[in-house]
Amino acid sequence: MISYKNKKFDILIEEKEIKDKINQLSKKINSYYKNDDVVILSILDGSIMLTSEIIQQFNFTFKLNHIKLSSYEGGTESLGKVKFNGNIDKIVSGKNILIIEDIVDTGTTINFLKKHLNLIGCKDIKILSLLFKESKYKYSHTIDWFGFKIDDLFVIGYGMDYEYKFRGLSSIYYMLDN
Repeated sequence: MISYKNKKFDILIEEKEIKDKINQLSKKINSYYKNDDVVILSILDGSIMLTSEIIQQFNFTFKLNHIKLSSYEGGTESLGKVKFNGNIDKIVSGKNILIIEDIVDTGTTINFLKKHLNLIGCKDIKILSLLFKESKYKYSHTIDWFGFKIDDLFVIGYGMDYEYKFRGLSSIYYMLDN
């Protein structure tokens, strides 16, 4: 259990479960891409740990780019609009794309990025997310690979934060109701 500013967090997914799931996902992704060249778009800041872990297991050629997209602003609720910092158009146009996300809940961020990538003519766009809140998801885009479906919980650890803290936890924790 973790306590911070009158908030309590309990374990949701242990480190070993995460590592095992990443191994399973990397095999599926390797099989899909085989000998393709891929541009990986790692969505900062939350996906940094997933990206760093999974790319070590990829056996296809890729370029890695980190992009900053956010629909959160340090708290626990989505702002409902996406902030995008950077210009990736020249790097990704006409390419196979693998988007790596830490968590997909409403899908607002993924929807924004996927629309943009389609507009600039990306060849094949796939989505990998460690966590998926299927009950909150509002769009028809398929989340091609995900590690765990979770309930509508606020989570920290393994790249995900609360007030910019706790990203480095090796397991995933959920916020308990106060």
